[in-house]
Amino acid sequence: MNSKISLYTLVIILVTISACNRDGADTSNLSNIVSEGASLVKVTEGYEFDTAGSPLYMNGDLYFTNNNFDSPGELSRTFRMNPDGSIDTLKSGNNVTTTLKASGDGTIYACEMLGHRVVELDQNGQVLNVIADEYDGARIDGPNDLVVDQKGGLYFSDSQFIAGKQTMQPVPSVYYVSAEGELTRVIDDVEFPNGLGLSPDGGTLYVANTPGTQILAYDVAEDGTVSNGRDFAAVELAEDSETSGADGMAVDSEGNLFVATTQGLGVQVFNSSGEHLGNIEVPTPSNNVSFGGPDGKTLYISAQDGIYKIAVNKEG
Repeated sequence: MNSKISLYTLVIILVTISACNRDGADTSNLSNIVSEGASLVKVTEGYEFDTAGSPLYMNGDLYFTNNNFDSPGELSRTFRMNPDGSIDTLKSGNNVTTTLKASGDGTIYACEMLGHRVVELDQNGQVLNVIADEYDGARIDGPNDLVVDQKGGLYFSDSQFIAGKQTMQPVPSVYYVSAEGELTRVIDDVEFPNGLGLSPDGGTLYVANTPGTQILAYDVAEDGTVSNGRDFAAVELAEDSETSGADGMAVDSEGNLFVATTQGLGVQVFNSSGEHLGNIEVPTPSNNVSFGGPDGKTLYISAQDGIYKIAVNKEG
C-alpha cells in the first residue's frame, strides 16, 4: 500500500570540526572536505526509526529503509522521499533491506539480509530480478552491503548476521557478481565483513571488519577477484571500546573514504593513503553513508534515529 507521511521541519545541528580529535591527530585537513561550520540537517524529523538502512539519492528522490529484526515482515519498510518532502511507503516487509545502491541502469540493487538474497528493484521498490541467493548449492546467509564496479558487476558482503537463524555457508564472506551474473567468493577470512567501497579507479576494494580496528584494502584484478589483503586505515576507537563498529562506507571522487561507525564517533574520514582526517559528528550512532544531491556533493548519513545530510566539497 502506498502511504504519505508529511515531512516535519528540518532540524539543523551545527557540526563543530575541532583542530584535534580524541586521539590527538591533526584534523585540519577535514575542512577541505567539510567546511568549518557546515550544518548537519536531519531530513526525517518526526519519524521514529528502529535501524535506518543505507540511503540512496536517485533522480531527485531519496530512498531509505527502516529495519526491525524482531518484526522483519511488518516493521521493516522501504521508503522514498519525494522532492516535495512527502514520503511514500514502497514496501512493508522488506526482509530487512540494509542497503540500496543505484545499478547505473535506472534500477536499484538491494541487500535483503533476512531474505538471504541480493535483488534488483524498480524505482517503486518492486523486485525485478534476483541477483544472488545461493552459492555452491547452498543459500547465502545475510547479505549486508554492496558496491557496484565500473564493469557492470558488484561486490556484496555476507556477515552471517541473520537474527539467530541457521547459517548455510561455512564462513562470512565477500562475493563478486560479474556483469554476466557469475558469482564468486572472493574473501573468506574476515570475521565480520560489513561496509564495502571502491577507489575511484576501481583498483582497490575497501572492507569494514566491524569487530576489528582496521579498514582493510584489497587489490582488484580484471576478473573481479581480489588479492593482497592488508590494513588500510586505523579506525578511531570510542573510549573503553576494543572494536571499531565500522559499518557502511562511501568514497568521494578524490579517493577520500567516509566510514560510518556505530560506537558514537560519527562518520570517520580518511584520505586515499589511509590517514585519518577527522570525524563528522552525528547525534546518534551512524551505520551507513552515501553521496547524493544534484551535484553529488551531499553526504547522506543513516543513524540510529533517522537520516541526516551535510554538504561536502567533493562529489561522490
